[in-house]
Amino acid sequence: MVKINFLGGCLQIGGSAIAIESPAGTVLMDYGIYMKGKPSFPHEIKPKDLNAILLTHAHLDHSGGLPLLYSGMAIPRLFSTPLTIDLTQILIFDMIRISEYYLPFGKKELLRMTNNSKHLMYGKKKISSQCMAQFLDAGHIPGSISIYLDVDGKKIFYTGDFNSFNTQLLNKARFKISKLDCLIIESTYALESHPKREETEKTFIDKVNEIVSQDGTVLVPAFGVARSQEILCLLQKYNFKYPVFMDGMARTVSRIFTSYPNYFRNFNLLKKALKHAHLISRGKMKEKERIKATSTPGVIIAPSGMLKGGTAVSYMNELSHNTQNGIFLVSFQIPDTPGQILLDTNQWDGSKVNAEVDSFKFSSHAGRSGLWDFIHSFEKNTDLTVFCVHGEEESCKTFAKEINETTNFTGIAPKTNESFKI
Repeated sequence: MVKINFLGGCLQIGGSAIAIESPAGTVLMDYGIYMKGKPSFPHEIKPKDLNAILLTHAHLDHSGGLPLLYSGMAIPRLFSTPLTIDLTQILIFDMIRISEYYLPFGKKELLRMTNNSKHLMYGKKKISSQCMAQFLDAGHIPGSISIYLDVDGKKIFYTGDFNSFNTQLLNKARFKISKLDCLIIESTYALESHPKREETEKTFIDKVNEIVSQDGTVLVPAFGVARSQEILCLLQKYNFKYPVFMDGMARTVSRIFTSYPNYFRNFNLLKKALKHAHLISRGKMKEKERIKATSTPGVIIAPSGMLKGGTAVSYMNELSHNTQNGIFLVSFQIPDTPGQILLDTNQWDGSKVNAEVDSFKFSSHAGRSGLWDFIHSFEKNTDLTVFCVHGEEESCKTFAKEINETTNFTGIAPKTNESFKI
């Protein structure tokens, strides 16, 4: 018998955590934090009961709770790609450093986690006598994976976050899977179709050129992992002729990316883009360089993507009052974050923003059509259960309902701490 325990990431985005329990032991897939307000964690699980932890990617809503599992005597094995382990260490360290709230772990637990990580490339790995795992490229961020499990004869596929179209940075996910008993699928954009990527790219470039050609500066608040580098590659592809500055965590992540060429769709494009960009230094000259960036017609790429912190905040303070400038959001905005408030009210820190504000949907998740294409690829399965997770409540429930109404599969939107036998 195999039991799936949904510890988090149900009917909302954040806190992704799924435990697969069988006679051979328990495998945990992801253990993230909830990103809204005070950090909170998935339902508790005992580290001593874990055969292994499999991590899909570095984003904190999937990885941020992992050090909590290394605060006691038990030291479970953590499996992921080497790039994901490196990125996870950076993101969690930064979270510990800047958190305004108490966290039940610190640098010591993060170090224990890192020291007990096992690097796996895409491919198969025997986790225990009755559990075989296969990592497949998810196309979400560099190093991200989706997980195929064969546990005690039951075949389970967990998409994690995945992307069904090519970007400037990454190839789309390519899954070749035939027989499944259970599919656990993200539902982030189950009710929303994405615009064509090329059209979004061209609109973005045109708007940037329009502002910079009139001596303005464009601030692009972007996630430090992947989105910042994608925008950099996009500017390079379209032969953007003005200066491009990159600041904050995006600098560190970009340098790490250069050590992992095999994870990228066009590594040469990334190298050229980084060569032509000016990465703000960390030393005594950084303030002078930042003043130069804000007074130079060009583009500044800086985290955080939701304007919750990071160097983008100081750039906002300098640039938002000038009508010549632009503030272009390119990352997902959680409700009530400064980025979403800016879009809703055109205000920053309680004051009106005079710069041009716009948003562009550079998603790294499959949209509605991509999710349904993947569902339909299993039409030959006669007895498939589909669990819809990692989406707002309406998305998860509607997606599951549509699966029940339009396919021969069983669609379920599980609740946190709900368990199912398969």
